[in-house]
Amino acid sequence: MDAPGAEEYFEEHAANFEEETGIHVEFEFVGWGEAQEVLMSDITSQTGPDVQEIASTWIPEQADAGGWMDLESDEVVDHIPDTGMFEEGAMDVATFQDDLVGIPWFWGPRAWQQVDEEVENGGVGGHPDDWDDLVDQAQSYDGDNDFFALMGSDFEPMRNFAMFLWQSGGQLLNDDLSEPAFHNEEGVQALEFYADLYREYDVLPSETVEWAAADINGAFAGRQMASTVDALGTVGAYEDEDGHSLDDLSISAPPAGPDGDGGTFFGMELLGIHPWTDEPEAAAQWIDYLLRAEPNAEISSTIGFLPTNPDGFDTDYYDHDLYDAFNEDVFPVAQTYPQVLGWGEIEGELNSVVAEVIQNAVTGDLEDGDIEDALDDAAEVAHQTL
Repeated sequence: MDAPGAEEYFEEHAANFEEETGIHVEFEFVGWGEAQEVLMSDITSQTGPDVQEIASTWIPEQADAGGWMDLESDEVVDHIPDTGMFEEGAMDVATFQDDLVGIPWFWGPRAWQQVDEEVENGGVGGHPDDWDDLVDQAQSYDGDNDFFALMGSDFEPMRNFAMFLWQSGGQLLNDDLSEPAFHNEEGVQALEFYADLYREYDVLPSETVEWAAADINGAFAGRQMASTVDALGTVGAYEDEDGHSLDDLSISAPPAGPDGDGGTFFGMELLGIHPWTDEPEAAAQWIDYLLRAEPNAEISSTIGFLPTNPDGFDTDYYDHDLYDAFNEDVFPVAQTYPQVLGWGEIEGELNSVVAEVIQNAVTGDLEDGDIEDALDDAAEVAHQTL
């Protein structure tokens, strides 16, 4: 983690924790650009801090390399937070091969977000219930800006495809995580719909294939579009704009697929303890402190995520109905990537394939059969990897 406000947060809470327990905490930050390499280097050499942040998608590789202590072991189990407070989906991510390797810290599901005044001024009412509603509302929208936009650069094509795949009733891998499933009928349907939002329905503006977080945040805050599907980053960017208020926005689960299946992507960060620590009990106590409602809510708000401790929603940091909608309406349909060795390679290949399909949809170069061929090629890589 390396985010504005984080250093002040840890200075304050490390001091509070030391005053309460007598345990002194030293901390350091690593930028995301080098974090994965630094963590694997620490794990290989068995050096580095006692407690470390874990990105959920890195768990299989790092756990397989012996990087994380089982937090249900006798050394720490009596000192970690009560895991019964976490959502089932969060605990699924935190568990790898039956070991609890991390404590869910903060997370962010992607929700349908709209500026209600813009939507109403464009002659559209309510939120779209399903894919057909999304297309109908976008095509009937008569505002001065765009109706809808999604990020399209970096790893966003993969995340968008996963969302549409789940909404179509499909899954990324089969039930026992041994074979790819994203190239089945549901996957083809999902990628066709994603591509058709550009080429057939003219719902997504072509320039959004290049948009990253800063672009979508700026466009939403500037009311260049009326709606999006994203996590709290866009909400925070909108609220920070002069004259804007959270009261301007409304939140719901993204539109369901053709058969009524819901789905959206969530990312999550966790806290883990390295097995070479000399202070397992103190490390567990520090994690337990950080997962109390107030500290958990404060850091989640600072970073732009949601707290994993449900009591965090009762704090001043999340004192708005909008956050309740994230928690009550969006989380139940949120999913994330499978916890399986080799997922990083599969994700990279699938992201590349989806990005090429979407780029070709924008330029008019997408031909019949291209989507099936692209997904089959990615599935072959996934098969070999698994």
